[in-house]
Amino acid sequence: MAKIGSFGDLVFSVSNNTVRTFDSMSWDFSTDYATHDRHIKADLLEYMGPGLEGISFSMTFSVFLGVNPLKEIKKLREMVRKGYAERLVIGGKVYGSYKWVMQKGTVDFQRFDNKGSLLAAKVKVTLKEYPKR
Repeated sequence: MAKIGSFGDLVFSVSNNTVRTFDSMSWDFSTDYATHDRHIKADLLEYMGPGLEGISFSMTFSVFLGVNPLKEIKKLREMVRKGYAERLVIGGKVYGSYKWVMQKGTVDFQRFDNKGSLLAAKVKVTLKEYPKR
């Protein structure tokens, strides 16, 4: 098994039998400004500081790739509901300065068998920066 990276207990890996990886990753970063109205002049911006960063990616879970989709979805749902704060590590490199929380997961159920068992699903995951206090 080749370990690509991890987000806490969620391990991204590929082997001869299973594929549990991500795709379409994006990283958002911004800064916050307050806008002050001024009489007969353009509004004035005031720098407030860095905004919280976000990372999103998609994961495909399929029995055809050696993974139980429903089991993986339940694991992600638990991470969201319990507020796990973890480091995101890919290729041995830590992403971001702090830990991340899994803020949201959106499931696209893609394939069921003739008995209603889930065979394949795609999950879009949204992480939010979780800075030290």
